[in-house]
Amino acid sequence: MHARRRTWGTAIAGAAIVALGAFADRPLLVVAGVPLAAWLIGRQASAVRAFRAVDDRLTVSVSTARAAVAVDEPVRVTVSARFEGPDPAPAPVSVTVPLPVGATGASRAERTLEIPAGEREAASTFSCSFRTAGRFDFPSATVTVRSLDDLFDESLTRASKPTVRADPRTPSDLHVGAGGEALSYGDHPGGRSGGGITPEELREYQPGDAADRIDWKATARHGQIYVREFEPESDRRTVVILDHRARTDLGPAGATLFAYLREVALGFVDGAEALSDPVGCRTVGDDGITGRFDATSASAGYDRIRAHLRELTPTEGTRTVANDGESAASDGVGAAVPTTAHAETAGHAQVRPAAAAARADRLTDDTPFAERVRPFLEARDSYVRRLRGDALFGAVERARADVGSTALSVIVTDDADRDRLLEAVRLATRGGAHALVFVAPRVLFDADDPADPETAYERYLEFERFRRTLDGITRVTAFEVGPGDRLDRLLAAGRRQRR
Repeated sequence: MHARRRTWGTAIAGAAIVALGAFADRPLLVVAGVPLAAWLIGRQASAVRAFRAVDDRLTVSVSTARAAVAVDEPVRVTVSARFEGPDPAPAPVSVTVPLPVGATGASRAERTLEIPAGEREAASTFSCSFRTAGRFDFPSATVTVRSLDDLFDESLTRASKPTVRADPRTPSDLHVGAGGEALSYGDHPGGRSGGGITPEELREYQPGDAADRIDWKATARHGQIYVREFEPESDRRTVVILDHRARTDLGPAGATLFAYLREVALGFVDGAEALSDPVGCRTVGDDGITGRFDATSASAGYDRIRAHLRELTPTEGTRTVANDGESAASDGVGAAVPTTAHAETAGHAQVRPAAAAARADRLTDDTPFAERVRPFLEARDSYVRRLRGDALFGAVERARADVGSTALSVIVTDDADRDRLLEAVRLATRGGAHALVFVAPRVLFDADDPADPETAYERYLEFERFRRTLDGITRVTAFEVGPGDRLDRLLAAGRRQRR
């Protein structure tokens, strides 16, 4: 209980009268202060009874119109209060709903509900929004009760605390496909229990078939969805590896390169939950793994993965990208190396980094041949060390160690460093494992309307050659990810150039 300003004024006046009587030796003034003190005590006792009645009979309900909204999207909040039983409010009551940290919108006055004395209930609504993605719990409502004579007040709490999930703004034109042709990548990321990896036959897709059984190359050839049957084997799990390094923060707000990558990852988690399939997740920042979730088929596990993905933002890195397929050395991993993808698409033979390192160890003589070849092999060995320091390559390596070498890897990234991505995909398929690779071409995010459409189209053709290189790796299916409208404009400009 708190004394209000009127109470303090009355008490100070009474004390002044008593002090004046004592100083002036006037007993009558001293005696006059006694009934005033008794009156204040009586008012206090009456206020206590009213406050207790409010505490016992008042119920408060706070609810939101939606459980999930987009960032900066307003959500309507309804607050209602009522007194249980036959009697109305014994004193004026104010109910204030605090906003969660990170929420903006309604003022305190708009979030305050008033119930005058003698009334039984009241209700009101207000709106608020959330500046960042995440889960927001509304704090307990604060109830302020004032005595009828405005001498005392009391603060109570009511624990009606709704929760709102604020999701990042998602792109509305997500394109997943190959060579500009959109393909549905399915709603199912993981293999069913009892599936296998040894193909038996090809047949048309039937409702309920697992999406990772779809043969995308046959689907692209025939224009209909085909499924490849596999010989039974032990349960195979799926791990989604999402890249959110600083370089993925490219493009307009709400439609960045990272926003498109995240949509793909969320789609796999949603599909896995729909079929109760186990799925794990790794998220990769500039300094390495930022999130690690073991394979789960429990609702709480899916929710944890989704919550982590929705709250994720590109990390604060210092990497700068010079051109498609080449990466500057500011990430501490090493200088950019020639892009393997370009050499392979040109038909040149490549020496695998691990094999080069082994051959360099065996090359110990001082013959002219050894002196000629050794610098090349040592350069490849240096490249192996750089790969070990690459965040995405390290995440794939760690995931294989954690989940198993036969797990289906779903790699979601961009094409800024094609050489290292190529090696990470090869690592993901070692030991007979399969991999799905979703790559966002940076050319689709560099500018809304490129000043040189011809250059942009050539960059896209380079990316498409790289995607085909990935897709040509055994047990790998590679897709492009990006804004469909921007891709359509770019392809239309390319067709005009060829006329």
